Amino acid sequence: MRRPLLLVPVLLALLALVAACDKKKAETAGTPGGGSPEDATRESLALIRDGKFDLFWKHALPPADFENLRKDWPRRNEAEAPMDPDDRAKFEAGVKRLTDPDAEKKLFADLRPTLVRFDRDYKDQMPLISGVGQSMALTAIDQAKDLTVPQKRQLREAVNVIAPWTQTVAWGDQARAKEAIGVLVDTARKAGLSTPDALHQMTFEQSMATWSTAWFGFKRLLDVYGLSVDKSFDSVSIDTLENSGGSAHVTITYTLLDKPIQTDATLVLLDGRWYDSDLLQRVRDDHARLAPPAPSATAPAPASTAAPPTRSPGAPVAVARGR
Repeated sequence: MRRPLLLVPVLLALLALVAACDKKKAETAGTPGGGSPEDATRESLALIRDGKFDLFWKHALPPADFENLRKDWPRRNEAEAPMDPDDRAKFEAGVKRLTDPDAEKKLFADLRPTLVRFDRDYKDQMPLISGVGQSMALTAIDQAKDLTVPQKRQLREAVNVIAPWTQTVAWGDQARAKEAIGVLVDTARKAGLSTPDALHQMTFEQSMATWSTAWFGFKRLLDVYGLSVDKSFDSVSIDTLENSGGSAHVTITYTLLDKPIQTDATLVLLDGRWYDSDLLQRVRDDHARLAPPAPSATAPAPASTAAPPTRSPGAPVAVARGR
């Protein structure tokens, strides 16, 4: 709270990446299966919009791949590096601050001086602050190794739409800040956050419920400042550019802050249902990476009661090893 100049760039980067993530989901995870590529994409987007992430994955993947995803879920947590003790302490302290009985009052009391100082010292610098945040977000996108070129392009478009919007928001408005704090506190309480270990031990179903709670809280938080995620979802239009040989290429057009953005996705037809090819491949790659080592193909030789063969001194001994 002591560096208000840094707050808005960080928020800008967060908003850009997560709001654009709506687009990314439309692009990479938008095909739960259906009678046509358009229906498949539209159904998937509706499940994301409504926070039904468990149903989304069930529809977004063929049955065998969905079961692999569920079984792999604990292994995903095990594969993560242990949290640093300092980060663990900060996480638990942050959760406690958000879930204390009088969290709203305490958090607003801590934030209020920053809001006053922002209006006094930084309000007129919003174009500069917004530009810094925009640059940070674009750099992060360019350096992301897990994004494809089309995904990076769409994220850049979203950032370039959100950056001008940040200059119009009354970030120092205390009434809005109080409402936003209420949303954060309510979301943290509903999510039942406690420790990093508790999060890692969640089942697939528990994780999806927590994601849903966080998603609804995030949308409410953006609504406080005038950015409607649902409005973007409701503006979606889907067109098929090509459909042949069990593969389809669709374009997805939507508006973000009343500015049109277009992305695309490639779908494949499997057993009469359409699936997003990038998402399916990524899940299968993760499954291969997380799968436990296969048992040895060569079983150890059973112990023999027969006398060992005689050999002349100095003759080599053949030793069988399982591979």
